[in-house]
Amino acid sequence: MLGDTLEYFLALAATGTFTSTAERLGISQPALSKAVQRLERQVGAKLIIRTPRGAELTEAGRALHQRLLAVSRDMDEAVQQARDLGGGHAGLLRIGVTPATTDFTLRALLPTLTDERPAARLAFTTAFAGGLMDALSRRDVELAICPIPDNLDPALVAEALYDDPCSLMMAADHPLAAKADIGIEDLAAHAWAATRKHEYTRSQLERAFRARGLTPPPVVVEADTLDALTLIVSRTRLLSMINVGSVRAGSIPPNVLIRPTAPDRLDRRVGIVMRSGYLSPIAQRAREILGDAAVLQRQP
Repeated sequence: MLGDTLEYFLALAATGTFTSTAERLGISQPALSKAVQRLERQVGAKLIIRTPRGAELTEAGRALHQRLLAVSRDMDEAVQQARDLGGGHAGLLRIGVTPATTDFTLRALLPTLTDERPAARLAFTTAFAGGLMDALSRRDVELAICPIPDNLDPALVAEALYDDPCSLMMAADHPLAAKADIGIEDLAAHAWAATRKHEYTRSQLERAFRARGLTPPPVVVEADTLDALTLIVSRTRLLSMINVGSVRAGSIPPNVLIRPTAPDRLDRRVGIVMRSGYLSPIAQRAREILGDAAVLQRQP
């Protein structure tokens, strides 16, 4: 009975309304309401409140919801581990990549991994480093190929792959475009386009300015993709940063200049970040392939 009640609670938390949840579960709304009330009595706390917008979780409800999701992911991982041990090469690999590491990761893994494991499935998630750390914590991805955070969660481990230097990105008509030697003081005097506040490159940029006793320049446009940042730079007089390892021929608008000059301490170490503990066989093989590809990339 408790199993059904928890299933009803998770479904209600996902849909947000009693009507749609009851329809999805194939039960009546009164039966759903009684199940929620029964769970609240067992827990000893109010979990759901009705609002004009539907059903909302209380603080206790959110805590229980997150805990149940974690348990569900642990069960899924346990089942996957059993399948891995019994089935050999089959499995599902969920990989997180940043816009800057997508090209490296795809070229390294494909077609080698799919040729070796034809029964396996690969699922790629693209986000900036902060989003990938959250995805790892939620177990939405098993491996993340991204800049290694300075302060890594104790539940995560990282292996370095390669260094990815940053370069300055600006439109050809920007006031700094004709300047031969661009210093960090010059960069502090202009407005920027950048990733969101707590993303890795943005944080590194702000630390570089503060290390020189400078106030970080204003970021007037934020964007979550590399394509968006390059387009913004091409249509404005905003500065931005780009990791040269992510630049593909023909991907940068013709009026955008990439300058090798960058503030100190902005080079990034890209690596594989994963949860400590069990790693599926297919994830372990992907880890080996990526490591081999990184060695080749570092060779002159």
